[in-house]
Amino acid sequence: MGAADGGTSPGLLDRATLGSRVRDYLLVEIANGRLAPGSPVRELDIAKRLGTSQTPVREAFRELAAFGLLEARSHVGTRVREVGERELAEAVPVRAALEAVAARLAAPHVAADPSRLEAALDELVRVATLDDRLAYANACTQFHREVVRSAQNDSLLRAWNALGIEIMTIMTMLTNEEPLDVAAEGHRGIVEALASGDAERSVAIVNAHVAAYIPGATEPPVHVTG
Repeated sequence: MGAADGGTSPGLLDRATLGSRVRDYLLVEIANGRLAPGSPVRELDIAKRLGTSQTPVREAFRELAAFGLLEARSHVGTRVREVGERELAEAVPVRAALEAVAARLAAPHVAADPSRLEAALDELVRVATLDDRLAYANACTQFHREVVRSAQNDSLLRAWNALGIEIMTIMTMLTNEEPLDVAAEGHRGIVEALASGDAERSVAIVNAHVAAYIPGATEPPVHVTG
């Protein structure tokens, strides 16, 4: 399927994928301390280091700046920004509220056909065996996106995507030492609850899961009634 009939051209897909790879590279450098807070980052330098053009680097910079990991100042340039545990934890209740709404709406749909969510869990468990925390983080994001997608509410999915879940998940997985197989199995209860069609149970389990996602988060579960 090409651009003329509504598809995405290979060139556009390649550029988007490359931008994500540059973003992930920078996230690993930041999480591992090789790009410390205050360190300058320049598009041309990163492009040369990775052997790419500046376009995907610029896209990665824009995405990381939107999440608050980079900041650009006039006459100073772009630098790595200090992001504290409290700032990351503040995103938890927002994410929890969105995923609680998603769980409530998704329960009847997943109960009718749990195959997509079960496949996302199988992939998460498979990736956990690779001992690759970056690959796991991306698979984890896809699992949670599938939960939200199952709600069949485009506005909800757009709001969830706007939180920068990929970045949040990558930073979390790169900076903690939880065994990946344990982390993956922690998602099984979500699938079981949603597949049962029990909306209240699904909301409770999703709340507990997300609230524990970032160490230091102390927000209570979000109760969403309908």
